[in-house]
Amino acid sequence: MTTPDLEALSAMTREYAAFQARKSGLATALGGLMAVLFLTAPMYVDALGIRLMGRYLLEYLLLAPFVWLALKTILARVLYRDLGKVKGIPDAAYERRRWFWILGIALFIGAFLVLCILGFASGFLHAIPAGACMTMPSLGALWLPLLYIVPTPWLLRGIEEARAYAVLVGECMLWFLASFLAFWSVRPYGSPSMEIASTVVQIVLVLLLLAILIWSALAMVRGWKEHREYLALLRTLPRES
Repeated sequence: MTTPDLEALSAMTREYAAFQARKSGLATALGGLMAVLFLTAPMYVDALGIRLMGRYLLEYLLLAPFVWLALKTILARVLYRDLGKVKGIPDAAYERRRWFWILGIALFIGAFLVLCILGFASGFLHAIPAGACMTMPSLGALWLPLLYIVPTPWLLRGIEEARAYAVLVGECMLWFLASFLAFWSVRPYGSPSMEIASTVVQIVLVLLLLAILIWSALAMVRGWKEHREYLALLRTLPRES
């Protein structure tokens, strides 16, 4: 082989290794699609009212991050292993950024749980009195935020995957918040400061939902683009005459 051929083969090998080490292709697009569905579907379906096998539908929806992890692993094995396994050159800077996202997810979940505990301890949140029209969801679902953290160091291969997982987990936290407000009544506050705080929280939630929708659209485009890049990579392989 000539020098240009070797350089082209080296570049192709590096790009293929990037798909195995960092890029996700259609898994990123799937994450964006699931983020949109997970954000909008419960608005049209009574996730806090429908019960399946003794559990609320919302409790099953909160498993979405684990479903995405399983599906993206399957997609990676089925779609992006045509040339076998390769190992890319370690990138310390990229690895630090990946861990930044993993630690960010853990800190976010930890802060959310601490605020919930403080809400109950202060009396801001308290159980709905017996005889209410709705019963509280299974306490098993309240362990899910901690379980979200467990697979992150091993199953999140790249930054794009970490972003997709962070968005799905963030949406779960929003629905956890909705379940708290639905199944645990909030102590009424009539002070103007609390009314202002409530308005600010609503504005922040609306902006957050818009940001999720924008990210989801970009993720679907980016994932499809990466998938086409992989197909183009396969087309550059030398063919036997």
